[in-house]
Amino acid sequence: MNAAMNFAARLSLWSIRHRLLVCVVVGLITLGFAASLVNLDIRTRFSDMVPHNHPYVKVHQKYQDSFAASNRVTILVKAKEGDIFREDVLGEVRRITYDLQQVEGVNPMQITSLASKKLKRVNASSEGIETRPLMWPDLPKNAQQMRELRQAVLNNPLVYGLYVDRDLSSALIQVDFYDHLVDYAKIFPQIEAILDASPVKDQVSLHLVGEPILYGWVAHYLGETVGIALLSLAAMLILLFVFSRTWRGTLLPLIAGIVSAIWALGVGSLLGYNFDPLVIVVAFIITARAFSHSVQLITRFDDLAVGDSIEPRKAAEQTMRELLRPSMLGLYADAGAILCVILTPIPLMHKVAIIGAIWVMTIAVSAVLLTPALLSYVKRPEGYVHPVNLDGLMHFVLNGAKWMVRSRARYWVAPVTLVLLCGFMLEATRINVGDASDGSPILWQDSAFNRDSALINRLYPGSEQMFVVLEGKELDAMKTPEVLDWMLRFSRYMERQPEIGGSVSLADIVIDIRRNLYEGNPRYGELGLSRMENGELISFYMQGADPDDLTQFADVQFRNAAVTLFFRDHKGDTLRKATHYANEFIRDNPLEGAEVKLVGGVLGIIAAVNEILLGDQIEATALAFLVVVLCCLVVYRSSVSGIFFIIPVLISNVVTFAFMAWQGIGMSISTLPVVALGIGLGVDYAFYIVDSMKEYLEKNPDAEPLDAVLQSLGSAGRGVLLTAFTLAAGVLFWSFSSLRFQAEMGMLIGLWLMVSALTSLFVMPSLALVFKPKFIFEHGQSNDAPNCGRIHQPEHIRN
Repeated sequence: MNAAMNFAARLSLWSIRHRLLVCVVVGLITLGFAASLVNLDIRTRFSDMVPHNHPYVKVHQKYQDSFAASNRVTILVKAKEGDIFREDVLGEVRRITYDLQQVEGVNPMQITSLASKKLKRVNASSEGIETRPLMWPDLPKNAQQMRELRQAVLNNPLVYGLYVDRDLSSALIQVDFYDHLVDYAKIFPQIEAILDASPVKDQVSLHLVGEPILYGWVAHYLGETVGIALLSLAAMLILLFVFSRTWRGTLLPLIAGIVSAIWALGVGSLLGYNFDPLVIVVAFIITARAFSHSVQLITRFDDLAVGDSIEPRKAAEQTMRELLRPSMLGLYADAGAILCVILTPIPLMHKVAIIGAIWVMTIAVSAVLLTPALLSYVKRPEGYVHPVNLDGLMHFVLNGAKWMVRSRARYWVAPVTLVLLCGFMLEATRINVGDASDGSPILWQDSAFNRDSALINRLYPGSEQMFVVLEGKELDAMKTPEVLDWMLRFSRYMERQPEIGGSVSLADIVIDIRRNLYEGNPRYGELGLSRMENGELISFYMQGADPDDLTQFADVQFRNAAVTLFFRDHKGDTLRKATHYANEFIRDNPLEGAEVKLVGGVLGIIAAVNEILLGDQIEATALAFLVVVLCCLVVYRSSVSGIFFIIPVLISNVVTFAFMAWQGIGMSISTLPVVALGIGLGVDYAFYIVDSMKEYLEKNPDAEPLDAVLQSLGSAGRGVLLTAFTLAAGVLFWSFSSLRFQAEMGMLIGLWLMVSALTSLFVMPSLALVFKPKFIFEHGQSNDAPNCGRIHQPEHIRN
């Protein structure tokens, strides 16, 4: 401890003595990083959210060019009145189908609709078998052809219910994109422009879903997101200005936040990392941490320069020396906690962990080093720039905390906290791993995307897809009756589960072709009795077809095939049950001649992410707790200190998890970085409160423990309350975001900040007085420690 104190003394003395050099060097480095921001890539990459080593993802990646459709967009054309079998409505389906070929990155061979070549009718008669597209290249020319098209749709189970709804009131258009050419910011506006150009808006309504569209909406709201961030920043600065009543209390936190942001984003740009708009809330949290540390330093400076009338340069030096230990301890804990996220094998999490840790540690320069250097230039610290004094509000809260530690109420704090914690833990166990609601949790339920998704899921088996792969051991393995029968039985078994709306596979095509050979008689809707017969049935379907028309069902050699399952939502429970049912069927129905592999598609990736979060989240959280304990052990050389500081971390985390369960916010890839940072948020304030007690007792070894606690609440407590109130009020603006995820994360951050602050002010001081841990109360001043004399407490601290 003495070595740490001596280091703090030497560093603070050097920093203030060379304050101009410190400011110039920091300024030049900041300008250098700022120049690199011109190359910052701001966009969402789907591949960043994929855990590449997971078995599901390996299946997906192996077959992503055939069965996956991970970038599929679904467009619904719905007639406002009557059915779709009218020239204007079908003409709109054809117009959109053709115009989609011009969208950037589109795979033109993967556009499927009534107006494409892929959807076919098979006609069998005494004259032979004819296979031709349902409605390509021309629209029906008269009423007779329109009736024939209608009947052909009704007779085709691969179209009726899948591409035309059961009421014949709408039609689906599906389009996929090449993975390496996907650019959400371009796909979304181009498809929107196609739909906006509709010449029959009075007759049809157009609806749009798919992963490229979802992330296109995120890019669409980027301007709003930046605006809310700036508005929140402005609100925090205004509150700081009102409460601190000084320019230094307003501008220096801003400088600290800006410098740390530029440094971290500059490093990310140099490393070639993209900045995902979805994690802008994480960036906001870390910037808020820079504000917090700077405010603590300014508050302590004011106590010394104004309350004790110490010359500003000396006050700045003493401020840095006294707060270096809790500041750096908080930063180490924050950085270590977020680095634990790197355990999650998801590229986005790796980037967040690395840049987040770097960002946190830049605060050591932007706030801990630069703020005292700038404070040393203050000429008249006792002056105020406006007459509004809100100290009464601060004193009201702080006096409540002081009353608690003075009275016998402090003995009730531990049991009451324990009881409340058990209640919150019970609620927290209900938290969902994965999405907890219908539609996308990124957008609000009443958003256009989620309304369109709900409509498509109501009319069709489901807009969300997952596929199961069958890998054969030889060519044409998928044509054998045993394999096709397994596909059929698996499909019917899965369709009986309430979470699954429907399925489609190569077996459905074989059955449909055989039925058509007998003039549509359903009695003949059966599989062929041999591989040869099934091969002949498939060849009938492929007459006049393109080679890849069966791509979504089987490869060209019929060695591998897929069973595609349709879902109406992607809740965590839905996907867990589906994979459980699939594994159960595979275990109970072994298949010779082929190996069954789970699962691919967008839902396969989400299921993989959920499984990783379920296991790795516990690991990451436990390791983050261990980081906090080790940091405390190294700094305070006491194992008790680690256990003591786990208390605020545990309280803030459990309360926040309970809130997430209550509000239906799932534990997902989007919330994981916020949760990791929350561990640091839960302990930072406690570090300042407790270290202020230690600092007081180290300089006043004969003082009573109660005096140390009261001094801490009056000095560090004021900084904690000011920071928490200001930051929590600022993040409330995120609740107005059009992105539900950002609004919910704003609420979580605000809750985390307030719970952490109240725990530090009302729980930790009482626990310290009741249990009197040695690492706080049994350290007198050593002979080689800097002798600063007995601290004189300013009036507002004594009260």
